[in-house]
Amino acid sequence: MNRKSVLIATLVAAVLALLVAGFFATFERRDVTEATPAHGAARSNRFFALELILRRLQLPVRSLTTLDSAQLPLRPGDTVLLGDNASRVDAADAARLVAWVRSGGHLLLSPGSVSVARTPLFDALGLLDPRSAAHQCVAVHGEVASRDDDAALCGPRFRLRSAVVAHLDAAIGEPDGGYLYARTALGQGTVSVLASFAPLARNALKQTVAQEFAAQLLAPNRGKGTIYLVYALDGPPFLKFVAIKGWPALLALALLLAAWMAMRSARLGPLRPAPAAHRRALLEHVQATGEFLYRRDGGRSLHRLACDAVLARLRRRDPACAMLNGDALYARLAERGALDAAQIAQAFQSPANAHAFRASILALARLRSRP
Repeated sequence: MNRKSVLIATLVAAVLALLVAGFFATFERRDVTEATPAHGAARSNRFFALELILRRLQLPVRSLTTLDSAQLPLRPGDTVLLGDNASRVDAADAARLVAWVRSGGHLLLSPGSVSVARTPLFDALGLLDPRSAAHQCVAVHGEVASRDDDAALCGPRFRLRSAVVAHLDAAIGEPDGGYLYARTALGQGTVSVLASFAPLARNALKQTVAQEFAAQLLAPNRGKGTIYLVYALDGPPFLKFVAIKGWPALLALALLLAAWMAMRSARLGPLRPAPAAHRRALLEHVQATGEFLYRRDGGRSLHRLACDAVLARLRRRDPACAMLNGDALYARLAERGALDAAQIAQAFQSPANAHAFRASILALARLRSRP
């Protein structure tokens, strides 16, 4: 190998060594976390993160979308977080929930607004004062977390009846201005009213203070029974909902269907007048033609045509008449047609007036109709 080849190989090796050294000098291994949109249960269930945390704590928990007794047996010691609008709870389910709370259950719910406070569930609980209160935000501080990790509890405040205020176990707010959170005993159980469940929903539980606040909310029956997270309530069966709420739409559809059937069905009679007939029918044309020919020569051409038609038909039916003329012909016609020979002779004469023309044509027509 000559000196030039060695020099080139040395330069190439040096460049490669520099590139490798530069790569390892600047390379840094990092773990990068990219947030992806929620999907599946995490997208529809806003308490999915709370459910995962409770499962990690080995607490029995279930997420539901119904208050049906088959899926929500409601035993003493259970906890129900009613995350949907309380106005969707009917009177039967409200009575069942209140009876369960009095037997030792823990119910967490949110009024949402003053109008929702006038619902079968809140009427059965008998906790809320119907007077309105302003919107407010309060910072919730944790026992371990720093102030930078505080969570905000925001929502429309609610008022409690004076008899309930005297027996509160825990509260955030005041009797005059209203509360954002209140917990009170009801029979052997507990009712917790929260202005908003936002601190317990979705990414809010990433904060330690929100986790501590959730633990305080679930404290009354924690470890005694199952925790049910009702994040939504299914509506009534479709047919029942349509019968109750959708009857105007059903009525409109029925009218449209009746109109379509009336449009497409066979009509019993014409809806429009019959189109105007032509000015002259066939008989009118024939009559007009005859009147024209009669006015032109007094009917002699029409009479001649009628005589020729009778004679042509006679020769076809009785070839022996082809050689007859005059009285012999008239006699033969009278014999075949059972008519008077003089009347037949008069019919073959050229008419002198309209009366004679009419009589001749009638006689010729009778002859032509004979077999």
